[in-house]
Amino acid sequence: MNLAPALRSPKERPLFVFGVIFSASVWAVLTLATLGIGLLYAVFIAAFVLIAHALFLAHVKGNGVRVSERQLPELHARVKQAAAKLGMSEVPEVYLLQHGGFLNAFATKLLSRKFVIILSDLADQCEDPRQLDFIIGHELGHFAAGHLAWNAFLAPYKIFPLLGAAYSRACEYTCDRCGHAVTGDYEASKRALVVLAAGGKHAVRVNLDAFIEQQSDTGAFWMAIYELVSSHPYLCKRVAELKNLEAPGSVRVASRNPLSYPFAPIFGGLAVGGGAANAMLVFAIIGIMAAIAIPNFMKFKERAEATAQTQLEEQIQQQAILQQMQEEDEGAE
Repeated sequence: MNLAPALRSPKERPLFVFGVIFSASVWAVLTLATLGIGLLYAVFIAAFVLIAHALFLAHVKGNGVRVSERQLPELHARVKQAAAKLGMSEVPEVYLLQHGGFLNAFATKLLSRKFVIILSDLADQCEDPRQLDFIIGHELGHFAAGHLAWNAFLAPYKIFPLLGAAYSRACEYTCDRCGHAVTGDYEASKRALVVLAAGGKHAVRVNLDAFIEQQSDTGAFWMAIYELVSSHPYLCKRVAELKNLEAPGSVRVASRNPLSYPFAPIFGGLAVGGGAANAMLVFAIIGIMAAIAIPNFMKFKERAEATAQTQLEEQIQQQAILQQMQEEDEGAE
């Protein structure tokens, strides 16, 4: 995680530290309280997820186009330049994939192999090449910032209501800064985000100031609930964040309705599958851990008591034998 400090969102580091502490505690409890059985379950789940991810990447590698010096060399050169600007010594494998009109790109990894998948429709919509540079820089930012290196360890934190999603959003803000570090142009960076909102044809004509003003509504009860359980901030807020980087203090970000925080884990899952689902999953994990830990603890307690009783009986027998030997020696004298 050698990313330049200026490129990292201020909220990411404290949320990351809390996540490490929380996840370490969960893994410790899972290992010790369940006598290792819970950890074994975690290994099986991780193996299942790993296999599913490997199959997905097999689909990408077989149906997408791998970008290289021989294949789409101009795009390959842009990726290499972006990686160099972010101080990356290793360039991930990049694939261009058609996916039915979705405007998206994402970074992922399988063990030590790193991948960036850019959906072709998003690349097509970036009419200004600098917009595509921003997208590339954003995805490479996940590797430059070390986000994916901690995925497995932070898994318990990622499903923790509110804070797990908050950390994910902070990472996205960091990667937006990385995207801008690649473009070096605030206008191009902001319009790259607008492409995700309105498409490339309209992005060039969107009034950025008016779009930024939309963030003033994001503090309302329902909008706040939706964002609190989302892995990504609202696009208008992301553009506002870039505006504040360009001109510090120029945009006053809307405060969330305080009532949205307690209700987000309950209602948020109805919209994005994150809030209520995460809360239920956390309770389910706690229940499973308890179901495994309590019987094992009782068995361990019974074995400990039986061992202690056996040791006590052996000590009594040894004392009796010693006393008998002592009495026999005294009688012989």
